[in-house]
Amino acid sequence: MRPYFITLKEHTRKIGNQFVRDILSLNEVIECYNISGDYDFLLKVLVKDMKAYQNFVLNHLGELKNIGSAHSTFVMGEIKNTYMVPI
Repeated sequence: MRPYFITLKEHTRKIGNQFVRDILSLNEVIECYNISGDYDFLLKVLVKDMKAYQNFVLNHLGELKNIGSAHSTFVMGEIKNTYMVPI
């Protein structure tokens, strides 16, 4: 799974709604969050390998008209992964 941070070109209701419709049609996007801060959306993308990821970025995300910028990150190693909540 690869996180992908998206900033829209403009912040209008029409553009935001179109982006959401576009993302909902992409099977590779398994999670999408509207976030605050430096980026507008966080996508979690699941693909088979780096070649499939490259294809997704170039031929699917790259075709969306409303993306102003995109930034991806890759996990190099897992340090901690827990859902336990200390009470």
